[in-house]
Amino acid sequence: MKKLILSGLLAIGTVLAVQAQKVQFGVKGGLNIDKITNTDGAKTRASFYAGGLVNIALNESWAVQPELLYSGQGTKFERSFLGYTYAKGTLKTDYINIPVMVQYSIVPAFYVEAGPQLGILAGAKIKSGSSSVDVKDQMKSIDFGLGLGFGYKFDMGLGVSGRYNFGLTNIWDSNNTTSKNSVAQIGLFYMF
Repeated sequence: MKKLILSGLLAIGTVLAVQAQKVQFGVKGGLNIDKITNTDGAKTRASFYAGGLVNIALNESWAVQPELLYSGQGTKFERSFLGYTYAKGTLKTDYINIPVMVQYSIVPAFYVEAGPQLGILAGAKIKSGSSSVDVKDQMKSIDFGLGLGFGYKFDMGLGVSGRYNFGLTNIWDSNNTTSKNSVAQIGLFYMF
């Protein structure tokens, strides 16, 4: 299944590249504000993302932008009973995300974007106090999601972007919990 999805993305990318007017490479990175939904006592957690991108301009208004990103995700949690906190910790997950965003330029410098994202789980640990437990085997190795965002490109190749990624699949192997990734991103990118 993974090979089929990746082969399909590669084929689409190849066709689009042949029809493209302009192809630019770049790097991006920034701040993640992430949370896992339907988790008792879940709170947002700050982390980061970084990686590379290829922007394939189809015409003056439309572009396709596949990316390859490391993304630190997860959530903080705090459990309490009758006002007393009895458990506090952090679930830290590491993903290699492959979003493929379709961008529409409203004006030459400002664009909006939307598209699917494939996330591959690279690691997962729960930390509480001085103890740390690896929980990668209890989580699904693939996460599908959708992203919605915007960006502004300055003339010198530098730009700012914001995106919200929401997971569509349950991240746990367990059937009795339906938790999904929820990640807001803000960052910088540079086009070569």
